[in-house]
Amino acid sequence: MWHYGAGLDITRRMIVLIENSASFEDVGLSREMVAGNAKRLRSTYGMPMLTEPPDRLNATIEACRAYVATRINDPARADTLLRALRRRAFSNGQPLDQLETIHDAASDVGIDADALDTWLAQDQVERALREDMAATRDPAPEALALAHRLSRSGSGLRYSTASAVFESDGRRVVMPGFQPFAVYEVAVANVAPGLERKPAPESVEEILSWAPYPLATAEVAELRGISVDQAREELEAAGATIAESAGDGYWSTS
Repeated sequence: MWHYGAGLDITRRMIVLIENSASFEDVGLSREMVAGNAKRLRSTYGMPMLTEPPDRLNATIEACRAYVATRINDPARADTLLRALRRRAFSNGQPLDQLETIHDAASDVGIDADALDTWLAQDQVERALREDMAATRDPAPEALALAHRLSRSGSGLRYSTASAVFESDGRRVVMPGFQPFAVYEVAVANVAPGLERKPAPESVEEILSWAPYPLATAEVAELRGISVDQAREELEAAGATIAESAGDGYWSTS
């Protein structure tokens, strides 16, 4: 978004990983497996993320429905709601299968709970959610060529989280699963070579004044092209404040 924001038209699809809450054992997992995966993700990406697993595997469908409902009814707030849901789930450990969590995330971004409840009941929201789910379970041939980066869904394959499809003027690059940031840049350059790339920010103040929500130290470091420790030093020197959470926190100017 920093480098190409003005030239991008982003459509986010909700996979809906889990439709019904269940115990870890019911789905063939253990608390140790879940904790190990969380520790791996936190170590790899440096985001504020709790590693102690919850008591159960929480359904994600209602949180996904809330995002889709906002995407339809108040698109300007959709991405900030998604961010609030992620922060409450991954950093604060709040269960996504509880309406209270969804209402609190909506309140974070200025969406009235009663309005959101009305949106959630709309037939068009249910249709759009199911269309998202179907699209994520229909990988393109390029994705199927890298089937080891896809996930199982019933008897078939689906896109794993963080998958992306870049399209422009008949060109397409499909990226299944998590990829290093440089791979995203290569994809954009291949499908839209004329798209102007904004240079990296020269200061953390630039980043914080641009961002629509507080950022984790790792996000600031990625944009600046520096280490997490250097980013933390720059943020502190700039007078930014941190809301500590899950081993790190989120920085803002106030």
